[in-house]
Amino acid sequence: MRKTKILVTLGPSLENKLDKAINLIDGIRFNMSHATTDYCERFLPILEKNNIAKVMDLKGIKIRVKEVKLKNKILKAGEKVVIEEDIKLNHDIDTIEEGHFILINDGKIKLRVVEKSDKIVAVVEVGGEIKEGMGVNLPDTRIELPIIDEVDLKNIKFAAEKDFEFIALSFVRDKEDVKELKDIISDYKGDCEVISKIETKEALKNIKGIAKESNGIMVARGDLGVELPIENIPIEQKNILRIANKYGILSITATQMLESMINNPFPTRAEVTDIANAIYDGTDCLMLSNETTIGKYPIEAIKVLNKVAEIADKHYEEFGDRVCLEVKDIDEGLVYAVYELYKKLDTKLIITPTYSGRTAKLISKLRMKNKIIAPTPNIKTLRKLRLVWGVEGYLMEEFDDVEEIIIRCREIAKKEIESGVYLITLGHPIGQKKTNTIKVESI
Repeated sequence: MRKTKILVTLGPSLENKLDKAINLIDGIRFNMSHATTDYCERFLPILEKNNIAKVMDLKGIKIRVKEVKLKNKILKAGEKVVIEEDIKLNHDIDTIEEGHFILINDGKIKLRVVEKSDKIVAVVEVGGEIKEGMGVNLPDTRIELPIIDEVDLKNIKFAAEKDFEFIALSFVRDKEDVKELKDIISDYKGDCEVISKIETKEALKNIKGIAKESNGIMVARGDLGVELPIENIPIEQKNILRIANKYGILSITATQMLESMINNPFPTRAEVTDIANAIYDGTDCLMLSNETTIGKYPIEAIKVLNKVAEIADKHYEEFGDRVCLEVKDIDEGLVYAVYELYKKLDTKLIITPTYSGRTAKLISKLRMKNKIIAPTPNIKTLRKLRLVWGVEGYLMEEFDDVEEIIIRCREIAKKEIESGVYLITLGHPIGQKKTNTIKVESI
């Protein structure tokens, strides 16, 4: 079994080939910057039939060029422009200061503010053609905008009603943004976990607080690569993934995993190496974006991701990052006890009955070679675990007796291994929804 999970973005390239991909993927992402709820609803039956994790990625508040009043719409290095006169934006940027940068079109155009009075005057450091609709990044400035707008609210309501497993929050700044989304999901009586996309300098400053409040973290290398010097991205990726794993939450690496396969049937050597290194950095899940939305070879890209992950997974113990958990004492103690038993007893299998999936997620962080099976009566938990490294969900009926659970775990073990030691983690007594017991058994 491939242990690293695959999340793909649904778009025109893949939508008519989804049946060919369904057995190769673990999750589908709907990018709500382009998708609609009607579009999402078309694909829910096939996703639910195959227990594929559903991720709604909110569009978030994005500053864009609203209007350009320059002749020929060309910016030349050295010239000065006035914001809201020469270039109008869709949001006020009054909190910007002298010396701050304004980056346009993924940083291809670079302005520096040289005057802040009744006007914002900027000098062009790197010029180019500027068009309406281009994205704007302000890496040095906190803009006081709501993290969620009316369109996002409607989409969140839809996700809660349609039992989406995850909602990804764009342009997170701090833990308060995460709390706001959680409160909205709760108001809509949803059971969606929150994935915080780390794509701004401000998010990096507050990464620990964001991680503690989130259910998952995404290394969103697109906007992050605009806000930061690009040479810093590898270090920040390692740091973000290490923090996510430290707190026992889901981790996803995204953007340009197989960018060349948008137009080519084969990846570059650099891309293949990047995929493996993301796995060795400790990512639970790899994500494709343009490769499966506008790319010419969506199935081929998924197959490449699948093959590279399979090989990289086998060598994790040699090259992978070692996780140091920092969670509640009893959880941490139990997980490390499982790990020690795994090493000492040459354990072949771990079975961790769960309602919420919490214990299975924590055990997976120690990146053991053997399979982790998570029997659960909760279909939502089964689907959420599709994105967790090394964990295979298993739907079973709900029992109110520990011995009945153990009997079912024995049946699972006999299907999975011919002989050897296996571990069962349990919560005792039943009903408290916390794991506090390890049982060692053998075939």
